[in-house]
Amino acid sequence: MNERSMLASICPYPAVELSVILPALRPDSDYLRCIYSLRAALAGTMPFEIISVVREVEAFSELASSDLRIVPERGTGIYAAMNTGLDYANGIYVYFIGQDDIFLPEAVNALNFGFRLNADVILGDVFWGKCKIFRNSRSPHSLVWKNWCHQGIIYRREIFDKCGLRFPEDFKVQADHYVNIVLATRRDLTIVKYDTCIAWYSSGGFSTTNRDSTFRTRFPSIVRENFGLLSFFVVVLRRALLRATMKVFRR
Repeated sequence: MNERSMLASICPYPAVELSVILPALRPDSDYLRCIYSLRAALAGTMPFEIISVVREVEAFSELASSDLRIVPERGTGIYAAMNTGLDYANGIYVYFIGQDDIFLPEAVNALNFGFRLNADVILGDVFWGKCKIFRNSRSPHSLVWKNWCHQGIIYRREIFDKCGLRFPEDFKVQADHYVNIVLATRRDLTIVKYDTCIAWYSSGGFSTTNRDSTFRTRFPSIVRENFGLLSFFVVVLRRALLRATMKVFRR
């Protein structure tokens, strides 16, 4: 019996199955489109909640409803907002989305797939910008080369507490890359892949247009700690080759 079945047998009311955490700067048309896409996909399919983490609560207060909670951000930055959302979340699973992204109905099937397999992490694919599909790889070692797209990931909420894990707020762009590495290398977690797009990512967000120098500096040591020496040497060699290539092009 999976967790959904057990909860249904003991709870007199529907438990929240999915908490969607939505950091936002302003209640603009993109924000409303994201909210509508979540409701269109989730309403009537499962008990859910949307937790929108914002800096100025008053600007969003009129939008609050039974399925949309407006909560104040503690700290500054996208990862402080995501951590705040985690602290408020009640769902069995959590999903993070940006205000200019679109949640697709196929995500419901991905979540049902994860429930059947008692998954701790559910990976899907993502429509990226105008003409690209980003395919999250099930292989943990893919994270040595590139991050998973977080719009294609559904996490079991309790694994963050089980692993003593939050998004490091000193990483301004790639804290989720760090979290994914830690989770992917845990042998006691079940990670499954659902081979369909579950969201559309606008590709114009903060993480696409900014670099995280702190994460880049610490990345080799993060790889060594979680993947071992061989992967560490791969990262070091790759960086050396890139530097050498750049020197050739500058001549």
